[in-house]
Amino acid sequence: MQTTPVRRRRRIGCVVGLVLALALLVGGTLLADRVTRGVAEDVAADAVRQKTSATDVHVTVEGFPFLTQLARGALDDVRVRAATATLRGLDVTDLRITATGVAVREPRGAEHVRATATVPTAALAELLRERTGWDLALRVDGDRLVAEGEAAGVPAAVTLTLAAAGADGVTAAIESATLGGLTIDAGVLPDGLASRITELRLTDQLPAGARVTAATVQADGVHLAVELDDLTLDEL
Repeated sequence: MQTTPVRRRRRIGCVVGLVLALALLVGGTLLADRVTRGVAEDVAADAVRQKTSATDVHVTVEGFPFLTQLARGALDDVRVRAATATLRGLDVTDLRITATGVAVREPRGAEHVRATATVPTAALAELLRERTGWDLALRVDGDRLVAEGEAAGVPAAVTLTLAAAGADGVTAAIESATLGGLTIDAGVLPDGLASRITELRLTDQLPAGARVTAATVQADGVHLAVELDDLTLDEL
């Protein structure tokens, strides 16, 4: 039996209607996913700003679909960028965080976190002044740090090298020391200055369980890479 033109048009109309319905359904789901993701990213950015006094914060939730991740209570991959932030009293710049297995229900946290940031020389100098009691200035000399001040009115300088030390934070080793322009043994410096300087490990400024995997002196400060496992938000 041949199909009449009317029946053919009806069938075509049904197919077109089904396609349009599916398109609207999928499009609506995609829109809902996108909108919900955007809201979550904005909320997370606000939380980062409140927790760390961060500036120029951007949060991105990777992976699709977002709603499925949200329903199961864990986000696969969350990226955070901030121009500046304060972490446990330590000022940093160019903060970048990648967190995986991020729990959206209490206790909120992440299975793994990797963060990089630069600690400006001014922030490190402030830490050195607190640790040593000396009014020290700090500058970068290639891949080393030079702490300068006065001992009994005589100019003194100490050249430091830094290295990542895992769970022990950062190690600071004295490469050379001068007093009044003359090279001396660092142990001769008064008030235990040498030992106090080498205690600049930054462990007090890091969450418990943090591991420093890289510590590189750069022109604007010390670039750090830190990794943590099973971190909760309260530990930050």
